[in-house]
Amino acid sequence: MKKEKEQIDWESCNEVQERNYLYTEYRIAKVRWYIIAFLFLYVNLLPLPGWPVGLLNGILAATALYNLGIVLALRKARRFSIGLALLFRYLDTLAVAIALFFSGGVNSPLLFIWYITLFGAGVRLGFPGSLALQVPMALIYLFLWFSDPAMQGLEGMNRLAIGLFSVAVVPLSGIAIGREEQYTFRLMADIRKDSITDRLTGLFNYSYFIDELHREQARAERTGSHFSLILFDLDLFKQVNDTYGHEKGNLLLKAVAGILMANARKMDMVARYGGEEFVILMPESNGAEMEAAERIRRKIEEAEFSGIAERPLRITISGGVCTYPRDAVSVNELLDKADKGLYVAKTCGRNRTSYCEPMGT
Repeated sequence: MKKEKEQIDWESCNEVQERNYLYTEYRIAKVRWYIIAFLFLYVNLLPLPGWPVGLLNGILAATALYNLGIVLALRKARRFSIGLALLFRYLDTLAVAIALFFSGGVNSPLLFIWYITLFGAGVRLGFPGSLALQVPMALIYLFLWFSDPAMQGLEGMNRLAIGLFSVAVVPLSGIAIGREEQYTFRLMADIRKDSITDRLTGLFNYSYFIDELHREQARAERTGSHFSLILFDLDLFKQVNDTYGHEKGNLLLKAVAGILMANARKMDMVARYGGEEFVILMPESNGAEMEAAERIRRKIEEAEFSGIAERPLRITISGGVCTYPRDAVSVNELLDKADKGLYVAKTCGRNRTSYCEPMGT
């Protein structure tokens, strides 16, 4: 597909990151089921004096419905949403705050769940998102502290200081881990970019093109669609290298790659096939492959490339065109026939495009 060099970097990073975040939300929802089940057994099998069992069961039932809603929403979601994650954390905070109010306030044995939520917010949402959660949590903690008559004197002040400190510090630990995760994603994106792009031209490389070609073949077989290949080769490029040197030849290759990218469709994939050869993969070409090949050939012919010779340099290009499955039944046959079309264009005088032999000819 047609992408700029920096887009390959960030889209690769975001794709992995969003998929990871979506799976993480599934895992968090699974952990909630365990917590809800534990609390249900704890409330009903080991009831403590002063605990309104009926009310707590109602809160747990509402929490279970809320968690079910999250699971259903995640099944339909394809993209990670920061806003949705923040909403989930707010609802988690509210549910835990209600449970804390009826189970001992700041002395509740359920207080650890609150810190788990804060830590997760730090990892997932970073500083701004976790801060948006820390402020209401601190206010709720103050409310619970003032609501408890036992929180008086030095011991109560110590409890308040430790609680507010924990609300502030726990997300910071999550943020540190989250930033390390972001660095890992960027590193993965850099590695992926290097593995699929040609460093000289910024186009996709041969290996990635072959992988994409097989994927496009599988899609065509599955959906009954088609796609075309245009295989280009610069005419007399060796003379450029011999006359002006390989560095100047590399400048010419990069300039030609820019013209190919600028004149391919957004859905097309442009790759460096090897040396001075380039290839364009055109999904759903709909008979426009020859027109596209000729348009690009003319653009190259009309272009004047500066910075290579004393005067602007002009060069031509030849191309071979082939369509799957009309002209070939396999990827290897498709490549072979596109190459034969290119050979015909070269032997017929260069600076032209030629269609391959159709099947059965």
